[in-house]
Amino acid sequence: MDQRKAFFLKEKPVKALITIRRNRDEIYGSIISKKIDTTYAHTIKILGEMEDEGLIESQKNGRKKVLKLTNEGKDCADKFLELLDCLEEPRTI
Repeated sequence: MDQRKAFFLKEKPVKALITIRRNRDEIYGSIISKKIDTTYAHTIKILGEMEDEGLIESQKNGRKKVLKLTNEGKDCADKFLELLDCLEEPRTI
C-alpha cells in the first residue's frame, strides 16, 4: 500500500479533513486539534502532510495560519463524508 493510502486509512487525518470541510468560518490548527481530540503537535504534522499532498492550503493571518481545502481536498473530504454516511445507514438483512 502506498504511503498516501496508508495515511488516509487512519482516523485522525480523515477527521481533520472532514473538520475543515464542514467548517464555515476561519479554521486553523488549534481548532482542529480540539475537534479531533489530538495534540496540537500531531495535528500540525497531519496538516503538513495534507499540504504536501495538495489537499489544503494555508495562509498567514497575523499569528494564525488559516487553512482551506483545495479542490482536490474538497473532493476527498466529500468522498469520506459519503462513505461515513453510507456506513451509518441502518442495514436490513
